[in-house]
Amino acid sequence: MVLYTVLYTVCLLTAICSSRGSLVTTDLPDGQLQGYRLHTSSGNSLDIYLGVPFAEPPVGPLRFAPPLEKRSWRPRVINATSYGPACPQPLHFLQQYSFGKSFSNVDEDCLYLNIYAPENTIDPQQSLPVMVWIHGGSFRYGSGSEYDGRILASRGGVIVVTVNYRLGALGFLSTDDTVTSGNQGLLDQLMALKWVNRNIQYFGGDPSQVTLFGQSAGGASVSLHMLSPLSTGLFQAVIPQSGCALSPFSVYRPPHSVHTTTRNLAVMLNCSVQSSRELVDCLRQRSATDIVVTYPEHPNMIAAFAPRVDGYFLHDVPENLILRGEYNHEVRVMTGYVPNESADEIPDTFNANGGYDVSEYKSLVASWSSRYLHSHLVESAVTCYYRPSETDDQENVQTFMQLKSDYGYIIPHVQLASSLNLNGTNTWLYDFNYRSRNYPEPPWMGIIHASELYYLFGTPLFYSEPCAGDPSITCPQIWTSYQQWDKLDTEISKHMIQLWSSFAKIKIGKNSSMNIPNGDAWNVFDSSRQYLGIGDSLELRTNPRHQVLTLWDNFEYQSYYANPSNRCRKPSDPVLG
Repeated sequence: MVLYTVLYTVCLLTAICSSRGSLVTTDLPDGQLQGYRLHTSSGNSLDIYLGVPFAEPPVGPLRFAPPLEKRSWRPRVINATSYGPACPQPLHFLQQYSFGKSFSNVDEDCLYLNIYAPENTIDPQQSLPVMVWIHGGSFRYGSGSEYDGRILASRGGVIVVTVNYRLGALGFLSTDDTVTSGNQGLLDQLMALKWVNRNIQYFGGDPSQVTLFGQSAGGASVSLHMLSPLSTGLFQAVIPQSGCALSPFSVYRPPHSVHTTTRNLAVMLNCSVQSSRELVDCLRQRSATDIVVTYPEHPNMIAAFAPRVDGYFLHDVPENLILRGEYNHEVRVMTGYVPNESADEIPDTFNANGGYDVSEYKSLVASWSSRYLHSHLVESAVTCYYRPSETDDQENVQTFMQLKSDYGYIIPHVQLASSLNLNGTNTWLYDFNYRSRNYPEPPWMGIIHASELYYLFGTPLFYSEPCAGDPSITCPQIWTSYQQWDKLDTEISKHMIQLWSSFAKIKIGKNSSMNIPNGDAWNVFDSSRQYLGIGDSLELRTNPRHQVLTLWDNFEYQSYYANPSNRCRKPSDPVLG
């Protein structure tokens, strides 16, 4: 009777004991975690643990320092029934895209992860594959808790882990020396991977079958882990989505240095820059809020604070490491993009015709080209390949959007897939080109950055599965209310979940093809140049964007020292690939 009363009281306090779920406890070497168990529509159970600490709080002297492993919490039982706080960041991103305008749960003590572990009904004696999600957000925004893993885990038959990591200056500030070397956010991700490697077995997961996946800055992150010797052995597969190590925003590249941006931040916050020690000691006295909302001058190609070549986590720029084959070859890769990645990055102040006239188009290209040292050559080459229309101002919007999408996302992914396969790393390439009939964005934007995430995480299926606790917190309401979802949306979501989870389930080996839901064999992106189009249906295609690959190769892609060829395509050639 006493136990029942205690349990009833706990249920009232945590708001999770209902017809939808009950408490569940998992024993770990360091202590106990108490989460909750849901019963899904298929009749199976799903155990969820939220706000699990994987490192010591990065506060005080640990600000700007590498993370420290979480010390044992014995004999305390950790209540893992609610999300931990997001890492400090400007709040408008989380309030607009994930949690709503009242959300304010951010704290410097933010190194937490979430676990979604389904019941293994296929073979209870076998451990389940694990998928570890690294969120995007320009290395400045976001949280692992934005991504509700219930549907992907329960319908995909995989354990899903979502991770927080430090952002902005707190995650990537560097003095370019031993005082603060940088890449704290990547080292946070590494610490989370080590935690998963040690503990996921207690949730029914297989530490030898881990897939690391992420989107945008998260996609860049997961592919950077491929290139770091520190991460070797902690995962067997990666899925970089709409952002990869070859993307221009993935790392600081010469001649630019994050150290310069660090000094600019210090000056803005009235800190001395006479020495690295003085600078860092002063910034440790400033509030986390002041640090993350202050945006210093920085190179116009990347976020103010981003990964760097530090000689520890990352030993050279990604393109050089891949060219030399200095990366983890014991992984398989699936990577891809959406067609209009940069739709939300281009000016939408259109003229009376709803677009850009030739003069405005050329002005935008000139401004964009100024990031290169040989800007006049770049401008000439780009205008040649992405030629403006003299009569169709709306077409010029599409052409400029394609230029930015190709440069920032699409071509890097094509080049990554091609380069890895040449080095013997099996890599599959996809193009997510599905636009829902109910899509709320204007038609000119097409299929924008992050569109695929709604389907990968099963948003059209959210209401088909129970959600324990406070739905406004545990089930992201902004995601579900983003648009109306119809039958085809649901089918696309099921396809995405099946494709991603099937990739995670591939046993270690040199598989060169995988079956897609319609039964066709999807081959790696080798000399056949085959890739998968994910649209109203699944379609195998060849030669993505091949007409413009030559342009970017002539740019010595990813180099600030551009020296493009003066050769121009024939006027009869198509503008886009």
